[in-house]
Amino acid sequence: MNSGFMDDSPLPPGNFPSTRWSLVINAGADSPTLAGAALEALCRRYWYPLYSYVRRTGRSHHEAQDCTQEFLARLLASDGLLRARPERGRFRTFLLTSLGNFLINEWHRAQAAKRGGGAPQVSLDLPPDAAERFAGEPVDPGLTPEQAFDRAWAYSVLDSVVTALGAEYEKSGRGPLFAALRPLVWGDEGEATHAILAMRLGMNTHAFTVALQRLRRRLTDRLREEVAQTVADPAETDAELRHLLGAVR
Repeated sequence: MNSGFMDDSPLPPGNFPSTRWSLVINAGADSPTLAGAALEALCRRYWYPLYSYVRRTGRSHHEAQDCTQEFLARLLASDGLLRARPERGRFRTFLLTSLGNFLINEWHRAQAAKRGGGAPQVSLDLPPDAAERFAGEPVDPGLTPEQAFDRAWAYSVLDSVVTALGAEYEKSGRGPLFAALRPLVWGDEGEATHAILAMRLGMNTHAFTVALQRLRRRLTDRLREEVAQTVADPAETDAELRHLLGAVR
């Protein structure tokens, strides 16, 4: 195994490039096309958490689907960009505030109009399996809509990062290694398990353990990079990362 396949050096603190969310804030008025593309990319990631939030307010699948689509369409309009403010900080906070206002002020009026009327036609290729995904979530009656949103957001980010890392391993011919390491990323079953899995891969236990440590560091770096795209100030990244991990515990 090539032990140098990853750069294990930590990311320099406070050295993130401009994030997509800060790009939306800073470029909203001057470059609506650029800011709109950034906002659309973020909305794609947050579609299911928004849908989950609306479902937990008591609406049916079709109501939540239409409501989420209408909300995003309005948000992607030029006037939606003008509502972005740096003091709203985290993108998920901005979305929840905006969605809450939409549900209060716009929902009934939106339902009275033809779908898409008064808002730009926006196609986000929203996932068709939202109802099945929602039905498959653990039943937790004590979960508030806000907590459900945070949990869905956290799982979405984690799934995206893990999938991207898996693709990296597959591309370099290390798919079997990733498949063996993935179940151990969040919990360690001890050296005996490492020895068994290492033997199956033709590795010694030490090399397998080192590979697991590298994957964990790489995953943490990727998560930090991903979360940094959703905060206005890079200094908030670690706090937001802790919130993300807390939402799935």
